[in-house]
Amino acid sequence: MTLAVQSLSRPVEDRTPPSRTLPVSPAAATEPAPNRPQPDPLALLADRARLGDDAAFTELVMATNERLFNYLFRMTAQAQDAEDLAQETYLKAYRALDRYDPSRPFLPWLFTIAHRTALNHRRAWRPTEPLPEEAPAAASADPARTLAGRDEWDHLWQVAQTLPRRYHEALWLYYGEGFDTAQVAAVLRTRPLVVKVVLHRARRALWAALRQRESPNPPPP
Repeated sequence: MTLAVQSLSRPVEDRTPPSRTLPVSPAAATEPAPNRPQPDPLALLADRARLGDDAAFTELVMATNERLFNYLFRMTAQAQDAEDLAQETYLKAYRALDRYDPSRPFLPWLFTIAHRTALNHRRAWRPTEPLPEEAPAAASADPARTLAGRDEWDHLWQVAQTLPRRYHEALWLYYGEGFDTAQVAAVLRTRPLVVKVVLHRARRALWAALRQRESPNPPPP
């Protein structure tokens, strides 16, 4: 089958994922109480695709392309790179469907492939321009807008983008995508305990960066 995935960066509809609001302080950050697992409609589609239903895979692409593009854009800061990497991710996922376990959520599995694809791209990438102040129009529909206003939300993630890549990625997967620590660990290829440590350090680094921007020249002690 020839898999054609076009205009991955163009949103097809508003598909807001489950998300968390960043806590007001590092001390307020706690792991949410576990919820009873719900059937994953994406996993059902992936299982159909795994059994040879190409239409089901097309539905998967349409259902996930906006979130995948946003994730890859945050990792690369280049819209064209994010679109190309999304294409490559879907091709890899299609070829690896026979190894997908439909008892597990589909999106973390897809993001794991995207993460590895972006890492391979980053090893060969050399920065040619600074990070943009904001995402392009095609990626502007952030998958989680839970703060009081869009300006505040955008400002927070602009600051988060200045943190070390691992901090930024962990924060986005956990708060932006709503993944639990085990799912974040799967994407980042590490252990859940390590993710908890990274999130703790990332939150502290984020709040420190926010305070520094609010008071760039604090008075001497």
